[in-house]
Amino acid sequence: MKAIVSVLAAATFIRLFLAYAFSTVDSISFDDDILSQALGPGILPAIGAAILDPVHTWDHLQEACFWLENTPSLWKESRDGRGSKKNAGYSAIYMPGTRIVAPPLVVAFLGETLVCPDVAYLGVIRTLMLLIADGIGAYCIYHMGKRIFETESMSNEAEMERHTALSGSEKDVDDDLVVPGILRPERGWIVGLSSKIVPPEECSTHGHGSLNENENGASADDKQQTCGSKNDKSTENTATTISTLPTREPIIAMGQLPIVTCVVYYCNPISMFANATGSMRSLWDALMLLSLYYSTMPPTSLSKEGIRIKDPSATKTAISLAFATYADTGYAVFLLPILLWRGLFRFARSPAIQKAQHNDWKLLLALYVFYLAGLHYFSSLLVGGVYSVYIKVIVQTMLPNIAFVQQDGSGSVPGPSMGLHWYLFVQMFDRFRPYFTVFVSGIPAMFFIPLAIRLHRYPSVLVATFQLLWAIHRPTATVHTLALGLHLALLNPRTIVRMRTQSLISFCALPVPVLLFVTFHRMWLVTGNGNPNYIYFQCFAYGMFVTIISMEFVSATVKRDKVRRMVEKGSIKKILLAKEKDGSQKEAANIEGHNVVEKKAETVKAHDSIGEDNATMHNGIVGMREKATEDDGRISDQMDDAADDKPEPVVVFL
Repeated sequence: MKAIVSVLAAATFIRLFLAYAFSTVDSISFDDDILSQALGPGILPAIGAAILDPVHTWDHLQEACFWLENTPSLWKESRDGRGSKKNAGYSAIYMPGTRIVAPPLVVAFLGETLVCPDVAYLGVIRTLMLLIADGIGAYCIYHMGKRIFETESMSNEAEMERHTALSGSEKDVDDDLVVPGILRPERGWIVGLSSKIVPPEECSTHGHGSLNENENGASADDKQQTCGSKNDKSTENTATTISTLPTREPIIAMGQLPIVTCVVYYCNPISMFANATGSMRSLWDALMLLSLYYSTMPPTSLSKEGIRIKDPSATKTAISLAFATYADTGYAVFLLPILLWRGLFRFARSPAIQKAQHNDWKLLLALYVFYLAGLHYFSSLLVGGVYSVYIKVIVQTMLPNIAFVQQDGSGSVPGPSMGLHWYLFVQMFDRFRPYFTVFVSGIPAMFFIPLAIRLHRYPSVLVATFQLLWAIHRPTATVHTLALGLHLALLNPRTIVRMRTQSLISFCALPVPVLLFVTFHRMWLVTGNGNPNYIYFQCFAYGMFVTIISMEFVSATVKRDKVRRMVEKGSIKKILLAKEKDGSQKEAANIEGHNVVEKKAETVKAHDSIGEDNATMHNGIVGMREKATEDDGRISDQMDDAADDKPEPVVVFL
């Protein structure tokens, strides 16, 4: 505990130091800060382009203050129609050409109180406000993670994990709830879960198991423990059995993940730099996390007397999400997982989980709509109360948060960011730009409802997935948005351990395009040595890596859900029995085939031996014939020699 407090204290000191270091930076030149003096002019705007959303910064509110103080009366009359300064003060800042996206209530309560007055101590208040916002966010992540794990511990999936962990011991285990080794997560040992086991037939003939591609660095002992043994009788109902379960020590206990995620979130350097350079995103993230914190609260709590009392939290959840949605419309997508936590699709959960969760999703939805409508009503009063005028204000304040649009009639667009919208938009002809806006902005909308239907059992997975999708599809994509998505993903260890190696490679590769983006941004817009294509390829690589991580995260959740369903229905047992039957039939066929092959081999061997005997006899006969021929030749030669040795007859002539 002392170590955690020390780390949080050090992170707080670094945050305050960075805020002080960048507090005197000239927002126009950006040349008098520490980074510009060390790395050259233009480096701070380049970093800001990667981590800041320009419409959610204190500088954006400063611009709104400028239009409030320098509004021509002609604009007031044209917007109000009655020439009343009282009713048209805020409406004038949303005239075409002002490029103000901050909603009227944000300008009124944050802009006029903390930005417009030129007072030095207001900067300190803004810094402390962002510091407190990140602290609240970390607190919410910690408690939300604890509640998620407590709820999942009551699920059928957790029961399967417990029976699977005890399957190698002598304790009573329900074999129907044991997950087969081949279906277990490959890296389950990292958080203390049972890991994937390679089937015996895939083991090498040298006595060591052949691990999957992600465990090439494991030792020989680990490989031997990961392989199956056909002689084990403790888990005969599975196709992949083991003699002993893997004994690798977990890297982190699952119960420690909430506090680890909380500390990492607060110590996140991206959030530190974003807050120090003027980002307001931490305020809206804190509101969203507050809504998640209240939505996961249990329905009852113990009083001081030990009596269980109801603990309603629908109002707090609805108003927190309504404030976040009012500031940035993109946060509305988190209403889906919140409704799932509050009882939507309640029938699909186990009875224990149903008792541990609220069942007031209809009330929460009504309250959310009511509070959001009330915020827009008060905003309409600030701009004069004219319906037609406020509709234009809504378009100007809401649309840039969910769609990439022109800032005004001149055709200007927001500057480069980590997304691809800015580059593709400027490549479009003017007549195709509305089509581009509708099509590209509609892409994320195609994912939200289908994902919520398919993964309704895992609201925490949906929260992380939606945030990761926004990290790609936001009109102004930033690394700050991605950082929150990755922290929310850490609260789902059962999904992460099923992700493949591609996601780990993509995660480790993310800093490369981000750093090159900052470098090429300065080369293009400051030194003039680069061009937009340099930045485009880094944005493309960044989007590809984030897409791989997001797809792997969703795919791993689907695999996790499939395993749970197969074990619950008992279909996995039927599949394994059928596989075992097929294996026995194949083994019998192999034995029979082996016997046939042996008989054929013996026949061939007999034929070969007979052939060898015949060849030997033939060679003997040929040898005898050759010897007889040689003897005949020798006798003939001897007879010829004898004939030659006879004396010639003597003829006597009388």
